[in-house]
Amino acid sequence: MKVLLVLAGEPPHESLLEWRAEDADFIIAVDGGMNALTHAGIQPDLLVGDFDSFDPTGSSSLSYEVVREEDQNSTDLEKALRHLPGNEPPDEVVLLGATGGRSDHFLTNLLVVSTLLEETKVALDATDEIICRATPACSVSLIGMGGQTVSLLPLTRCEGVTTKGLRWELADVPMGPGVLLGQSNEAVSEKVSVSLRAGNLFVITPKN
Repeated sequence: MKVLLVLAGEPPHESLLEWRAEDADFIIAVDGGMNALTHAGIQPDLLVGDFDSFDPTGSSSLSYEVVREEDQNSTDLEKALRHLPGNEPPDEVVLLGATGGRSDHFLTNLLVVSTLLEETKVALDATDEIICRATPACSVSLIGMGGQTVSLLPLTRCEGVTTKGLRWELADVPMGPGVLLGQSNEAVSEKVSVSLRAGNLFVITPKN
């Protein structure tokens, strides 16, 4: 199952939102992320949040489930992830509106999604960039990358990081704060892959 979460960060371009919504099996509006969906005329399957940035009572008719959580010890994204559909973890989670805006919100979003199961494919997509998570169980493979900037962001220590298709290749090396970071590498091939043996690594690529 592919789940789309729309957050209240920088709104995605409407065409990106429409494509991701059409491609998703289940759509969750995360509090103020509902504003972008409403503007695009897209109905979610579920709306979750404490509703400090969207008022669900303003809608005359609701065809989606609404879950209000007042817990101030968790972010709206954490609240939403507690309501993923089905009994099994989703195969893929895509987030829109998770970047831009306040840097504390963006960094917290990265930390939150890093806690998802290693087997779940994770992407934070935006109009101007895409951020994909690499784990031991889920490597990242990107195509159409020739000449693109590719940055590798290990929020914690990672082991056995290996890349293919980059100017400065890595072969089974450790990465992490104080160990090795990977800002502004360059794709020299149309296909780029990133894998690792332990940890969570974010692959960040601007869209040109």
